[in-house]
Amino acid sequence: MILMFWWRRSNVAGQIDTDLSTLRQQGSRQICLVGLRMRGKIPAMSHTPSKKIATGSGALSPRDRVLQTASSLFYKHGVHSVGIDRIIAESKVAKMTFYRHFPSKACLIAAYLAAKEETWLQLVGRFTGDTSQPALERLLALFDALDLAITDPDFHGCPFIKSLAEFGPERDEPEVHAHIGRHFASIEKLVNQLLGQIAPGDAKNLVLPILSLIHGTIVVAQTAGGVEAARHNKELARKILSR
Repeated sequence: MILMFWWRRSNVAGQIDTDLSTLRQQGSRQICLVGLRMRGKIPAMSHTPSKKIATGSGALSPRDRVLQTASSLFYKHGVHSVGIDRIIAESKVAKMTFYRHFPSKACLIAAYLAAKEETWLQLVGRFTGDTSQPALERLLALFDALDLAITDPDFHGCPFIKSLAEFGPERDEPEVHAHIGRHFASIEKLVNQLLGQIAPGDAKNLVLPILSLIHGTIVVAQTAGGVEAARHNKELARKILSR
């Protein structure tokens, strides 16, 4: 695996005090799942700025308004630098309404990452989902998906790479860690599957180099403004896989 994950899967006992003045994160994975299970599938959220919240008959529900606002703020500024009070103010909901949908900030972060993952999977499916295409072209199309992402004016890096840096092993947020881990595991699984068709005898040795190019594309684009990174790394991956 190109990155080391340290999320914990065990449930942590805890209770929520329903008094809003003391309501806080207690570490229970089930608490975070309340907002996800009871309200169904989380919609894919764009990077639409919070100031563009819909009004009138087409307005978003309070829960989706909070999630849209948080998604924009978290993605642009990072999850730890954005406080709950700011999210409540910009999403224009009451504090009680916020905590009814998201009992803690960790629950909101988990929902944010779930929405980002859905958006990512839709993008990947759009570029690699045609099984009639050769496996090599499908794998290389991952870099086309990355190219589309990093050339977007609202690109601010990968939310999962950024969250990986913000949630170290000392932080007890198992649901957040699980979302981060699942994202990177899903990429590795797809790469493994395609390499198994491209180079069955050498797939194991090729996984790390290809993952390095994929994740490196995003990091270089964010840190150095390398918008050509996806195209360059696509050609490098082609050379590696064509040997």
